[in-house]
Amino acid sequence: MDLCVTQSDQIKTAIQTLYRDLLVGLALKPRWGQKQMIATIANHLLAIRQDDDGSRLGENPACIVEAGTGTGKTMAYVVACLPVAQAMGKKLVISTATIALQEQIMAQDLPAIKAQGKVDFTYQLAKGRRRYVCLSRLGSVLAQHDAVDPNQALFADELAVQLDSDQQTLYQTMLQMLDDGDWDGDRDAWQEALPEAHWRPVTTDHRGCTNRRCTHFNECPFFQARAGLEQAECIVTNHDLVLADLQLGGGAILPAPEEVIYVFDEGHHLADKTLRQFTHQQGVRQLLRWYSQVRTGVKRFAKDWQGGGQGAGLSVNIQAHLQELEAAMVELERLLEQPAFKAQDDYQQVASFRFTNGVVPDALRTQATQLSLLTKRLIRDLDSLYEVVEGVVKGEQQGLEASLAEAYLAVTGAWAQNSLSQDLLWQSYASIDEVGEAPMARWIQHWQTPERVDIELASSPILANKLLQQNLWQRCFAALITSATLLAVGRFDQLLMHTGLSKNSSMLALASPFDYSASSLTVPEDAVEPGPEERFVQALVSALPKHLDMSEASLVLFTSRRVMQQVFSNLSSRWQDVILQQGDSSKQRLLEQHRQRIDDGEGSILFGLASFAEGIDLPGAYLTHVVITRLPFTVPDRPVPAALAEWIEAGGGNAFTQLSVPEASVRLIQATGRLLRNEDDKGRITVLDKRLISKRYGKQLLQALPPYQHLL
Repeated sequence: MDLCVTQSDQIKTAIQTLYRDLLVGLALKPRWGQKQMIATIANHLLAIRQDDDGSRLGENPACIVEAGTGTGKTMAYVVACLPVAQAMGKKLVISTATIALQEQIMAQDLPAIKAQGKVDFTYQLAKGRRRYVCLSRLGSVLAQHDAVDPNQALFADELAVQLDSDQQTLYQTMLQMLDDGDWDGDRDAWQEALPEAHWRPVTTDHRGCTNRRCTHFNECPFFQARAGLEQAECIVTNHDLVLADLQLGGGAILPAPEEVIYVFDEGHHLADKTLRQFTHQQGVRQLLRWYSQVRTGVKRFAKDWQGGGQGAGLSVNIQAHLQELEAAMVELERLLEQPAFKAQDDYQQVASFRFTNGVVPDALRTQATQLSLLTKRLIRDLDSLYEVVEGVVKGEQQGLEASLAEAYLAVTGAWAQNSLSQDLLWQSYASIDEVGEAPMARWIQHWQTPERVDIELASSPILANKLLQQNLWQRCFAALITSATLLAVGRFDQLLMHTGLSKNSSMLALASPFDYSASSLTVPEDAVEPGPEERFVQALVSALPKHLDMSEASLVLFTSRRVMQQVFSNLSSRWQDVILQQGDSSKQRLLEQHRQRIDDGEGSILFGLASFAEGIDLPGAYLTHVVITRLPFTVPDRPVPAALAEWIEAGGGNAFTQLSVPEASVRLIQATGRLLRNEDDKGRITVLDKRLISKRYGKQLLQALPPYQHLL
C-alpha cells in the first residue's frame, strides 16, 4: 500500500507549515543545509511502502544524514519526522548517546518546537529501571542496616556488610525527599553525583522488579515515569535502552519496533553501544562466590518456606545444581591455569589472552558445553521457584509471609537473570563460528584481586552489523541515523560495515555552514613523527611552550594518559599553574574552572584525552586554540578491535587502511571540531604529529577535514 497523492501532499504541507512557523516564532533565518536535510528525510519516509496493516514493505528502512555543526539537525529531523509519524500512526523515538543531548532535547528543543511551531504533540523521556530508585529495596536497606545489598538480607549474616553513617543518612534523605515530593526517584535528578556502590543497593532490573505485585507499585518512580509512554507521540531515550529493549524482544520497554520511526542522533556511537550490549564476561572466582551466595539464600528460603511440595523440592534441586556447577567451575579454573592460556598482553593492569580467530580449544569448548547444560538446569528450576513465590505474592497459594514473599520474588528473579547471562557466555564458548561469517572475539583476562588472581572469560561480537540487521533494521518501520561525524575519509563505507546498513540507504552529507577558512590549521616545523615514548614526551615538552599562549583559552589533546601526565610533570611550574589536567577533578569541574578563568580575563589550558575530543562545548572566547599532540589512531591492542583486524587481514584485507585510517579520520574531525561551536567562532589548530603531511594516509586525513586555512 502506497500513500495516496493527496495524503502525501498533505504531509508535505504540514512539514512546510511547521518549518515556516518555527522560523518565524524563533526568529531564525532559513538554512540551506537544514532545508535539504528536512527534504531528504521526508522524501525517504514518504517513499516507504506499507501493507494493509501498516507494516513496512521493502528492505530499505534507513536514511543516513551527516549534518555538520551548525546545521540545526534536531529541528530538521523533528520537523521532517513528526508530521509523518502522526499521519501514519507511528511513534517517533529519538535516541541519543549522551544524557547532555537528551536533556537539551527535552528541556529546550521539543518545548520550543511545540510552542513556536504551533503543533500539538506529546513527548516524554524514557530511561531504564536502573536510573530510578526502587522503593522496595530502599525500604529494605533502611529496615535492615546490616545489609548494603537487600538481596544479601536473605543470605547468611557473615555475608552482610554494615552500612556506614553516610549511607544510612543518604538513604534516609532519599526517603524523606520522596515523601515530601522534592525528588522523583530519578538518579540523574539527585542533587549530586551518586557513587555506583551507593546506588546499586537501592535500584533493580526487570527480573528483580515485582511489577504490579509490589506494595509500592502506585508510588514507584519508574512506573510513574513510564505511565505516559503509551500515549506519548514522541519518546526521547538513549541507545542503551533501545538496545536493551530489542534484546528483550522489542516492545518490552519502548513501543514495538514495527510501530516506530527511530532517530539515532549521535548515530556514530550506535555500533559500539551494540557490541557492549552483547558482550558477556564472567570471572571464575566471582562466579564461585555467587554460587555460594545463591546456595546460602536457597537454604534460607527452605527454612522460611512453609508450603512443602514443589517449593521444598526446588530448593533441594537448586542446591544440587549449584554443587555440580561449583565442581565444573573448579575444573574450568584448573584448565585455564595451564601454560597454553598464559597471558599475551598487558594493558590497564590486566593481563589478557585472546584466542586466535576466536577459535577455542576442544577441551575448553567441552567444559563450556557442560557448564551451559548445568546452567540451563539451574535456570529452569530458578524460574520455577520464581513462579512458586509469584503464586504466594498473587495470593494463589500459601508458604511465605507476604513481606518475605515480595523480597524472595525480587531475589529469585535476579538469580534467574544472572544465570541467563552466564549461559550466554557458555554458549558462545561452546559454539563454533560459521565459516565466512565474522567470528566472535573470545578472550581471557587475569585480574589481580586483593586475595588472588581471578580468571575472567569474555566474549563479544566483532561487528554489530548482523545484530542490528536482525534486531532493528529488519523490524523497524523506519530509521534515521544522523551525527556531525558519520563520514570516514569522505565515505560512509565504515558506517555501513559496522552497522549493517544497506548501500541502498538514502544518504546525505551536509557541510557545516560555519566559515572554516577564518581559522587556521598548522603542522609546525618542530612537529615529529611519534616514536619511543620517552623521546616523544621530550619533544612535546620542548614544543608546547613555543606554541601555547598563557593568555588564551587552549585545549591540548593526548591519546595516552601516561604521556599526558609525563608531559605535565616535565613542564615548568609556571606552565603547570595555568594547566587544568583531566583526572585531577571531574570533567564538569575542570570545564567550570576553565570558563571561570576566561571570564576573569585570565588564560587557561586544558589537558585532555579522548573524552575531551568529543562532546565538550566551549564556544567563543572559551576556546581559541586546539593542539593535537598525536593523530588519534586506535592501536588494535584490545581484544575486540584486535580480533576484527585479524579477521580483515585473514580475508586478504588491510586492517590499517580499512579500520585504523577511517577511525582516525572521524576522531580527528571530532577533535578539530571543538574549535568552532558557533557561526562567529574562529581560532587556530596546531598538529604536532608530522605524519599529517609526511605520510600518504596523512594527506587523506587532511583532505577529509573541514576547509580550514592550511598553514603547512
